Amino acid sequence: MDIFTKEYRSVIIRQEKGVEIMIKKIKKYTKQWDMWLIIFSVLFSGMLVISRHVYYDWKTTMSVHDIYVSDFHIVDMFVLMMYIPFIYLGMKIISYIFCSTKQKLFGLQRKRNLILFWGCFFFIMVLWIPYFMTYWPGGIYSDTVDTLDMALKNKALDNHNPLLYTFIWRFIFWITGAFRGEGVYGGLKLFTVLQSALMAFMLSGFIHWTYKKGIHKGIIIMEVIIAACYPLYPFYGISLWKDTIFSIAVFAFSVFLYEIFDKEEDRISNKNLIIYIVMTILIIFLRNNGIYIACFYSLGMFFLCLKDHKKMGKKLGFSSLVIIMLAFVIQNPVYDKFGLNSDTSTESLGVPMQQVAYIYTTDGKVNAEELEVLNNILPLENWSALYNPIVADYIKFDPSFNKEYMEENATEFLKVYVSLVVKNPVKAIKGYLLETMGFWDITKNSPTAYICNTHFGNAEYFMSDYFDYYFGFSFKEYVEPRNFISSAIFVWIMIGAIFLCLSQGNRKGVICILPTLGLWLSIMIAVPVAFSFRYVYAIFLCVPLYVLVSIRSFEKKQK
Repeated sequence: MDIFTKEYRSVIIRQEKGVEIMIKKIKKYTKQWDMWLIIFSVLFSGMLVISRHVYYDWKTTMSVHDIYVSDFHIVDMFVLMMYIPFIYLGMKIISYIFCSTKQKLFGLQRKRNLILFWGCFFFIMVLWIPYFMTYWPGGIYSDTVDTLDMALKNKALDNHNPLLYTFIWRFIFWITGAFRGEGVYGGLKLFTVLQSALMAFMLSGFIHWTYKKGIHKGIIIMEVIIAACYPLYPFYGISLWKDTIFSIAVFAFSVFLYEIFDKEEDRISNKNLIIYIVMTILIIFLRNNGIYIACFYSLGMFFLCLKDHKKMGKKLGFSSLVIIMLAFVIQNPVYDKFGLNSDTSTESLGVPMQQVAYIYTTDGKVNAEELEVLNNILPLENWSALYNPIVADYIKFDPSFNKEYMEENATEFLKVYVSLVVKNPVKAIKGYLLETMGFWDITKNSPTAYICNTHFGNAEYFMSDYFDYYFGFSFKEYVEPRNFISSAIFVWIMIGAIFLCLSQGNRKGVICILPTLGLWLSIMIAVPVAFSFRYVYAIFLCVPLYVLVSIRSFEKKQK
């Protein structure tokens, strides 16, 4: 008994010493002030303070009386100062954990393993079969119906939904015989299967890529299980909207950027240059904000390559410049000539319209000349009647909204907008916070455009639940979300990864995050609705990449 007691005490003593050593290391580590992490702590703390003043519940009515921003007070500054050190300490602890575990998580790089890749692919596809059976032939929405009508030549082509996406659908219908009178459901089914297979292919490719990077096999297994079982992957695989393919392209491109910059030599092969060009073209033409995303990451990449990878930066930057210039010509003068741009200004001015509507609805300062311009766009009484703090569509899709006037007088509207913001800065900020809350506030969520589980505005196409038919119970009960995750959580993971990389001088890590950062910034400038998980789905896909590059930032020396 005495021997047992002595051994037990010795174990306890060793454990206590181990804990003491770890605490000392953490204290020593946290004493090293890091300006990048301090900046992140200020930003994140500011978000937490502001979110306390934003009142929103998606179950209530969507009026300015139920959704609003309360006034700020001097007390908020003290709350901010209290948050900052806690957030900073948390980031330093995360940095310490990443620094301590990187050797355990990453080993020697491995050769490619096609058995692993195809094994992951088929394992994922098999576990997604219940989703196909439950939501067959896939999620069809109002945007989808518009694209289908254009693809089937039942409606004039329009770039409101990207033409490239429409032509992909037209090719699918050509294969399945829709133009030969064989119906459209064959095309819907084929598109759903191909899109899901593409999603599984890219996830398997990422898992295989991390395997080659030498990541621990336990992490590999966890990646496979999450990819196969987490509903947000298969749900978007079967969602027939443009955002899925676009998000997959952005995800693949982000991984590709990290791969080509994760080398010592300052050169890029012709093969990788062609891949870069093709991926940039896809990003630009698969969504209408793609050209702005390409401009952002091209410019950011050029500056981040000034110290290292100068040759690569110049070569890729020049390629981007040529592609963007050609795309601008195609998407503007060429599309305009053929009448393919019907609502360019209306779509891009959603946020300013919401701010103007908030200012007018809450009795802001507006003069007679400004009222005249607003009345030409929409009858003045309708600005207040139609204003919804989180959705611009009620205004821009109302029959009384003069789209032609808006398109022809966009510059005049912007002058009025700037004038109203200058005269009503607080109201303008509040209107902006409400219109974008889903993309910056981690405490707010909504089911709007979250997953594929309903038909939005569609009575023409029907969904069949074969799982319930054959097995007698609903698979939906197990996979459909009841608690919705805020898009902003993944946004802040992305921003945190950027600042962790910057704190370690890891510019190549920041480069691979630029496409999704550009995506988020473009959404924050011109988003038509405050909640739409599909708009930033690419950021969700890239979360494992953010974690990987953050951990790998803590090498002994970053170039």
